[in-house]
Amino acid sequence: MVTAWWSDLPGVRMAEHAHAFPETRWVVEGFLRITAGAEAVDLGPGDRLDLPPNLPHTIEVLGLAQVIYVSGMPGRV
Repeated sequence: MVTAWWSDLPGVRMAEHAHAFPETRWVVEGFLRITAGAEAVDLGPGDRLDLPPNLPHTIEVLGLAQVIYVSGMPGRV
């Protein structure tokens, strides 16, 4: 499994995109909203969300502080 640490500033919103691989996101600090279709999930410190491959989704930083999270791609070495 390969992991990457990410940090985004308040107000950042990533356009809808999808990955060919499953993805897991763990929030370390701050708040993040992940939206797939009509379903939105808000994540805070300690929360984790698993996304299946090829699921179109957007990511948005919530609140007035930066968000720090870990993104993992299972099966990658």
